[in-house]
Amino acid sequence: MGIITQISEHPKLHVDESASLWRYVKLSTLFLNLSGTVYVPTIGQLKKSDPKEGLAAVSAEWRFGYLLDHEPQTIKKLIETLPSEKQKQIGAGDPSNCADMMQNSQIIADSFDEQQSEMKCAWCWHCSLHESAAMWKLYADSGVAVQTTLRRIAAAIPTDVCFEAARIQYGDRESGQIDSFNPEDPGVHDVLSRAYLFKNKDYEFEKEVRLVIDAESPECGRVINNLDANEMIQQIVLSPWTELDEFDAMQKRLQPLCPDSIITRSPLIKNLDDERAALAMGRLLSNTAP
Repeated sequence: MGIITQISEHPKLHVDESASLWRYVKLSTLFLNLSGTVYVPTIGQLKKSDPKEGLAAVSAEWRFGYLLDHEPQTIKKLIETLPSEKQKQIGAGDPSNCADMMQNSQIIADSFDEQQSEMKCAWCWHCSLHESAAMWKLYADSGVAVQTTLRRIAAAIPTDVCFEAARIQYGDRESGQIDSFNPEDPGVHDVLSRAYLFKNKDYEFEKEVRLVIDAESPECGRVINNLDANEMIQQIVLSPWTELDEFDAMQKRLQPLCPDSIITRSPLIKNLDDERAALAMGRLLSNTAP
């Protein structure tokens, strides 16, 4: 059993260990998981599909101030890794000059965010009691949805794997707007230094939960082996666009790989039982026709 810790106990961020979590994925990703392997991309890799991924939610002054209060050694290490001209610029700054301090805050905060995008990996899940038509369209048009819980994931990952969990916070990155992120809000302040836990309001329908883990080397996603897929996966739901005979074939292929999981097809378009009944009725009528 692996370890999943909560990034914050604040209700906005805390993830209930029994909450229903979904991932909408390609069939190739499902079969990779069923073979016992999970690939978790870096924040930087996620930016390829969403350019706003990992962008700061609050000003550099707030982010720098948070690091200064909570992680002063991180600031020291960051400055040491900066190019020499940036180090000189920071060293030459006048502490009494507001413009100098704002500029230095920006350099350090941006450097920290960039480092995080290279060194943090995120396993993204949709938190909902039921499946989502929008998520099907966006992420798995002809794939599958996998349902689980935080408790199941913890039980399925190896003992040497440690994730941190939190709910994504949604709002407007532009300050002064009605739904801008307020850095003094406890649900925001707890994670000011974690730009990867913030997204624009237009993504709120995703209800995203992230499991975050360190990359083993910069800019490289994390590969986790020895996953117990049967322990993790509560339900496999095939795309609502899957034909009935294709579903039957897939179910026969998948069930031995994940014997304790429910394997079904999404009812968003057609109900499986109704389609089977209609097919049986059609066959009966064709057999009794003169």
